[in-house]
Amino acid sequence: MNTGESDIPEQPHNPALPVVQGGLARRMFFIFALAYMVSYGMRTINAVIAPDMVADLQLSASQLGLLASAYFLTFAIMQLPVGILLDRFGPRRVDALLMLITASGSVLFAVADSFALLWLGRALIGVGVSACLMAAVQAYALYFKPHLQGSMSSWMLTAGSVGAILVTTPVHHAIPVLGWRGVFVVVALMCMVASAALWWGLPRLPFPGKGTPVAQLLPGYVTIFRSGHFWRVAPLATFVQGGFMAFSGLWMGPWLQKVQGLSADETAVALFWFSLCLMVGYLLTGVISRRLSLRGRSGSPLIVVGVGSSFVLLFAQVWTQGALGMWGWMLWAFLCSGSIVTYSWCNEAFPKSLAGRSSTALNLFIFLGAFGVQWGIGIGVDFYVNRGLTQELALEQVMLDVSVLMFLSYLWFVRPGLSGSAGRHQHH
Repeated sequence: MNTGESDIPEQPHNPALPVVQGGLARRMFFIFALAYMVSYGMRTINAVIAPDMVADLQLSASQLGLLASAYFLTFAIMQLPVGILLDRFGPRRVDALLMLITASGSVLFAVADSFALLWLGRALIGVGVSACLMAAVQAYALYFKPHLQGSMSSWMLTAGSVGAILVTTPVHHAIPVLGWRGVFVVVALMCMVASAALWWGLPRLPFPGKGTPVAQLLPGYVTIFRSGHFWRVAPLATFVQGGFMAFSGLWMGPWLQKVQGLSADETAVALFWFSLCLMVGYLLTGVISRRLSLRGRSGSPLIVVGVGSSFVLLFAQVWTQGALGMWGWMLWAFLCSGSIVTYSWCNEAFPKSLAGRSSTALNLFIFLGAFGVQWGIGIGVDFYVNRGLTQELALEQVMLDVSVLMFLSYLWFVRPGLSGSAGRHQHH
C-alpha cells in the first residue's frame, strides 16, 4: 500500500493527533491487516471444515448453524464494550490483548470433545477477534487523512479476503494431514504472532478518549442511536452484510455440494475463486471510494449500485438453483464488496471522538444479522425438511426468504433523502 506521502507526520485541526503517512502508515496497515486476516479466516473456515466436523460429531443442520454462529453472537455482544474500550484505551492495546483470547478459543476448539466445549471455543474466538476491523477503522479515522477513510476500510477488507482465501484450498488440503483440530492449533499460533505484532510493532500514539472515565463515554452511544443517519444504514448492514457473511461463511459450502452437485475438492476450489473475486472487489471499491472522497462525494453510490445489483443477482441464482454456476457467485461476491463503504458512510455523521463507538455500533448490527441469519438458515432448513422438502429444496427456500429481508432493508436505505455529499451530516 502506497499512501504517496513522506514519513513526516502532519498536524490536523487537533494538534494532539498526528497525521500518519508514508512508511509508518504502511507498517500500521500491514500489522492491523495481519490480525484481520486471521479474524476473517476464522469467520469463513467452517464452510471448509463443516463436512469433516459434521461426520465426526454427527451434527444436525441447526446444530451446525448454531455452532458456526456462536462466533457472530459473541462478536456482536462485544461490539458496544469494544467501542468504549477502543475510545478509552486505544486500538493497539485492545486489539493485541483480545487476540490472545482468540488463541485460547482456538486451542479449546481444537481439543474439545463435546458440542458444549466446541461452542464455547467458537464463542471465545468471536470475543477475541471482535476488535480486529474496528481497531483498524478507528486508527485510520484518527490518524489518516480524511480522503483515505473509505479506501482504507476497503483495503482492510481486501486483506481479510486474503484470510478467506487461505482457509479454502490450503485448509482443505491440510485437513488430511493435520485434521480439522490440528488446523485450529496452527490458527492459535498465528493469533499469538498477530498479538505480538500489534503490541510491539505499532506506535504508541495519543487518542482523544485517553484517560476519560468509562461512564463519560457511554452517552456517546445515545448520540449515535438517536441519529437518523445511523438508522438509515443499520438495517441494510444487518441483513445485507450480515446475510452475506452468514451464507459465504458456512452455507455456501453445503449449497455448492447439495444444490449444484460439486465434490468437496471442487467446492474448496470454488470458494477460493469466490474469495478472490471478493478481494478484487474490495480493491476496486477502495480506489473508487478514495476518488469520490477527494471530490467531496459520499460513498453512498457504491452502496446503492453495488448492493442493489448484488441483490438482483443473488435472487436470480437462488431462484434458478445456481444456473449461472460459479461465475454467478463470483460476480455476486464482487458486487457485495461495495457494502464495506457503510462504515465510512456511517462515520460521516459523527466527530472523531466517537469513531470507535460509531463503527462498533454499526458492527453490532452486522454481526447480530450474521448470527441470526446463519443460525436461522439452519433452523429453516430443518423446518422445511420436516415438512417434506428435500435438503436441497429447503436450502433454496430459506435463501429466498433471506433475499426478501435483504431487499426490504435496501429499499429502506435508498428511500428519498439519501445524502450524496461526504461530510454533510458532520456534527462539530
